[in-house]
Amino acid sequence: MTVCSGTMLRGTRLAISVIAVSTLALWTSVTPARTDTSGIDAPYQTVTFAENDVLRNLVQEHLNDPDLWPVILRINGIDSVADLHPGVVLKMPVQQVAAADQALHTSLSSIQKATSVGARLFAPSEIGDAISNRDAAVSRREDGDWAEVVSFSGLANKFALAAIDISLQQRNQAAEALVTDVHGDVEGREPSEVTWSNRALNDSLVEFERVRTLSDSTTQVTFRDLSRLRLNPNSNATIQRMRSDPLTGGEVTKVSLTNGDFYALLSQLSETSAFEIDIKGIETRTESSDFWVKQDASGTRFVNYDDATLDITQGSETIKVGANEGIVIDGNDAVRSDVLARPTLKAPALGGMVYGTTVLLEWEPFEGAAGYWFEVAQDPGFHHMKATEWGIRDTVFDVQNLERGRYHWRVAALDALGLPGEWSQTRVFSLQVDDAPPFLSLLAPASGALVNSPEIELFGASEKDAALTLGVTPISLNKDGSFVHMAMLQKGENTLVLKAVDPAGNQSEKTILVVYRPDERVTISLDTGMAQDKDAYVSRTDTLLISASSSANEGADVVLKSNAGQTVARAKVLANGKILISAAATETPTIYHLDVLAPDGTAEGTVSLTSLRDSAPPDLKLIAPLPLATTDESLLISGVAKDARTLVLDGAPVPLVEGAFSISVELEHGKNFFDLQATDAAGNVSVLSLQTLYDIDPPEIISAEIRRSDGQDGPIEIVVQASDASGLRQAAPFLVMIGDRERDGFLRCDTTSGMCRATLPAEPGELELVEVVIEDYAGNEAIE
Repeated sequence: MTVCSGTMLRGTRLAISVIAVSTLALWTSVTPARTDTSGIDAPYQTVTFAENDVLRNLVQEHLNDPDLWPVILRINGIDSVADLHPGVVLKMPVQQVAAADQALHTSLSSIQKATSVGARLFAPSEIGDAISNRDAAVSRREDGDWAEVVSFSGLANKFALAAIDISLQQRNQAAEALVTDVHGDVEGREPSEVTWSNRALNDSLVEFERVRTLSDSTTQVTFRDLSRLRLNPNSNATIQRMRSDPLTGGEVTKVSLTNGDFYALLSQLSETSAFEIDIKGIETRTESSDFWVKQDASGTRFVNYDDATLDITQGSETIKVGANEGIVIDGNDAVRSDVLARPTLKAPALGGMVYGTTVLLEWEPFEGAAGYWFEVAQDPGFHHMKATEWGIRDTVFDVQNLERGRYHWRVAALDALGLPGEWSQTRVFSLQVDDAPPFLSLLAPASGALVNSPEIELFGASEKDAALTLGVTPISLNKDGSFVHMAMLQKGENTLVLKAVDPAGNQSEKTILVVYRPDERVTISLDTGMAQDKDAYVSRTDTLLISASSSANEGADVVLKSNAGQTVARAKVLANGKILISAAATETPTIYHLDVLAPDGTAEGTVSLTSLRDSAPPDLKLIAPLPLATTDESLLISGVAKDARTLVLDGAPVPLVEGAFSISVELEHGKNFFDLQATDAAGNVSVLSLQTLYDIDPPEIISAEIRRSDGQDGPIEIVVQASDASGLRQAAPFLVMIGDRERDGFLRCDTTSGMCRATLPAEPGELELVEVVIEDYAGNEAIE
């Protein structure tokens, strides 16, 4: 029995359908070495950390990669290198890393071979899948997930093998070229067409087909040997000849440039390939693999960036253009010039983050430059162009209407003859489209606070990369985004405005009112133990017990007044200045003033507070219900606990951010139960009992048979019995052979009984159950 995921099964069928048409010789030539995965489940080796050991050196010695030291700390449950001390025994995944690295090496070799036989042109989807799976494997290696490294590397290897086989078959077909990038408006016209029509990505181009780009448009044409031409804006070219020699593998290509310019990067896979450029009155043959050509009313321009020469023939005269050399031909005159060196890029910084849909490119001025040419692409090879501009006079340019993503850019300086120099070093920047205002929370003080000090402490949090100000005064943020700031107050009402601005320019504001009243002769302080929600003291009942401390003498009169000045309760100051008095608490916030009276009845000290009855438990709910079953080892629980002060999951605290929460929990195999409890400031409690099933086991196929229950002339019955903790999906695909004939279909499964059945019409021939796939509700599959 074979067990695999649904994705693996479908991918395998696709690869088989493509590879099945290849010859045995071709398949044999590209079969890679088998990856050894035996080390993945091996026990970790142990190493004792000695007095003079350095962790990076120790990891290099045992794992051949010093950058895996954070993984070693995580495996051993050590928070920091500072916690290491001599004598600590470290677990080292020596065999696991070796198995993972071998799998990565095998997949890389297959991808490199696929690329060398033209997979990027003939099997772009397969080689793309191979590369993305290997990238995923490399990412899992950084996380120390060795089994995933081997799994993704294996998938990458399979896709690369399919790409190799497809490419080898395609290279035995008639020569043609592909449009591998389109930016803007690109048109073409085949020899049999009388009008121009649009050309799209992956369109095929044939001999004598004309291609042109309109304003602000570029396209890339890739030939079968991976040679490529980048046709720049307002250019017109004809592919005059495309021939291939199956015996030598050589490619002969001839392109005629009517007007405009193109940049060529020719393949060096075959020494028998030839590339010719035909411009009116000029013929060009090249050994160079990197050059630029332009044709317009002012003449013809060539620049060679390769050590190999570019041979230009005009009449009986041949001119050889060397490395980093350019030439301008106007009639019978030819002017030769060394091209300018690389400019230096300035901004954005390498790997920098840019916010918005516009990026300002900036480079250093280059002496002798008459202008500049820049390109922005989505890939390091500049196959997929997003913006290009020729003849810029300034050293800055605003590139607009970009989408979120990672971009590569470069600049070349143009000399007085209009010849582009060497490309600058390529820089990378990431663009983030962010229109969400930054998070800003002011935890204290509450708006309307009454204070008796000329300064007040502001405490809250914002996004850690935001710029925070109070009026015009900047406020420093801690590493976690929290802040504490002392604000000076004027006597009376003070309006404080906090503003947070993120790197994208989005801003959030918080405005509060604080009243500063200088100390009276008697100070009164409400006890911190009183339950408080925002700016109100809360009670679960209809009575709020007010507890305060004062500097008053024992026995002094205490009066509690409503906001309208009516007396609602009286008490006496207790020993040590303690005050206890009760106030009504209703569903509506009620403001009270607590006064300590002098013997003549005047107030010697006053403090104000707001009471509120809160008998409703917090509104606790999930954003989405938990899945009944899952194959993920961790589960994200997200929701809202409105009005909650604290939130715990099975006793462990859960952070709340403005009433929202999101926590990832590790699941145990089988059923998992959780209790989520939210408590508000008044002590009201809400509880959610949650459960899910962590199921990574495929269904167990107990039996599978195909039979004729009613004799040789009766119908054919397929019966499979299976079981699974999360239940069986109703439909199960099958494939059978009846004699020499294939029949497929779906079994109907009953998850209660575990029986899957299907009946086929009577048909003579020997019966064979080739394959049946049983899938559970968690997505695990079993194949019989």
